[in-house]
Amino acid sequence: MNPLLFLLLTTPQDLTVPQEHVLPVFGCGTGCRVETEQLSRPERMPDGWIRLKVRRRTWIQNCNWETKKCVDEPASGRAGPPVADVWLFADCKGEQFASSSRPDRTDTWMQDVYWREGDAAGEPKFQTVAGNPFMQWAKLCPAEAIDGIKFIDGFWERFRQELQKLRRDATPDL
Repeated sequence: MNPLLFLLLTTPQDLTVPQEHVLPVFGCGTGCRVETEQLSRPERMPDGWIRLKVRRRTWIQNCNWETKKCVDEPASGRAGPPVADVWLFADCKGEQFASSSRPDRTDTWMQDVYWREGDAAGEPKFQTVAGNPFMQWAKLCPAEAIDGIKFIDGFWERFRQELQKLRRDATPDL
């Protein structure tokens, strides 16, 4: 048998890591986005948390106000490194999401995926200003995220209805 053909037939079929457990793109502020590439499959840690390794690419939109042209450039400075390999962690039962440069969670940035206080208490944190921890967690904990996903779906419908109401109320009676 041809050695190349033998190698192709005996190599595992899944040489690429599926991208189904990461949020492919999320916002990080005005003119900022983070692209995420999944580098490993999710694995359950002894304490029940799920972890996986990803590569994050951060892009900042740089606009020339004279020419009115904008280009995406790799992040730098305050926005952090343009490319970083990090670990993502999800505690499905505890409703927490974390990221770390280390696989053992020793230097994690941990967040609740639901607001715990204020007017939004109990609502999912899906806003870009918060880093969208809910949607990142939901990719790793889909069963536990169902109610939060329903809330977000309803949020956009409520938003649309409020806009229609504002338009109606702003229209002068003739």
